[in-house]
Amino acid sequence: MKLNNLQILRGISALLVCCFHFSHYLNFENLPLGDMLFRRGSIGVSVFFVISGFIMAFTTRKKDFSINTSKEVILFYKRRLIRIVPLYFLLSFAWMVMGRSLITYFHGDGLQRLIHSVLFIPQKDTFPVLYLGWSLNYEMFFYLIFGLSLLFYSKRYIFIVAFFILTYLIGVNFPPESAYFQMVTSPLNLYFVVGIVFALILDKVTINKKWATLISTVGILSFILFLLNIIITTNPLLNLVIVSLFVLSFLLFDYTFKFKGNRFLVFLGDISYSLYLSHPFVEIFFRKFKVTGYLNIPYFILKIIVVIALAAFLYHFVEKKITAFLKVKLKA
Repeated sequence: MKLNNLQILRGISALLVCCFHFSHYLNFENLPLGDMLFRRGSIGVSVFFVISGFIMAFTTRKKDFSINTSKEVILFYKRRLIRIVPLYFLLSFAWMVMGRSLITYFHGDGLQRLIHSVLFIPQKDTFPVLYLGWSLNYEMFFYLIFGLSLLFYSKRYIFIVAFFILTYLIGVNFPPESAYFQMVTSPLNLYFVVGIVFALILDKVTINKKWATLISTVGILSFILFLLNIIITTNPLLNLVIVSLFVLSFLLFDYTFKFKGNRFLVFLGDISYSLYLSHPFVEIFFRKFKVTGYLNIPYFILKIIVVIALAAFLYHFVEKKITAFLKVKLKA
């Protein structure tokens, strides 16, 4: 089954994060347009987490892991590492070089930060070398637990859902001090759980068009109102509901409505990982040029176009080629 609309949502989420980081260019003296439109654009990361949970369950739900279990678990980890690591490490190194502080990463705090970044271990009050890597820490932790869940065979989804709910409840009642256990007990992990639940439900239940229309309307409208800061909430569970309904809306476009999706938007989904990781480089480049007033609007659009072009290049000539090479070499 092709999930074109879920792929479109990947692209939308990556662009939301990109616009969030570029939004200050649209803040004018009497019109903070950037804040009005994209103040909450970072929520695109949470959307990614729901999608990740869904994809992991969707791609493994019918597989029997009781046969060659250790081999299958190792294969799972290989594929996740191949998907995440090469581009992230490459762009992290490029970020180090661009910062003209390469030497600082070979001793003291800089070395510690580099080691934590490479191992996907969070540090308190410190971002990874390439700051967007904070979200990959969560992704890799989720993959670690998901891989372990495969050892429970048909009970694997019960294990992983119970694990993340339990750790969240522990974090609520016993707030951890270390950065690692803050990640382990974070409510952000519940987004992965929702994605898993969606995959299992939609595999068994068919939602008719009447209900799908209602859910999609509520899901998209509530997300837009949240994004525009019209729905104001800091409650993590309410945020979870809003984001989850938004993702479910796009899943219903695939499962119930069978929309094919726009080819360009699907392409944005294909390049979303490259777009997410590379857009800070575009921001650094464009800082060299000074634009004032409402000229920042076309300037903002130009930067988005450049981000998409760079991401397309990285996807076709770096991400895809390295991934294909490693799949052959590592037999994944």
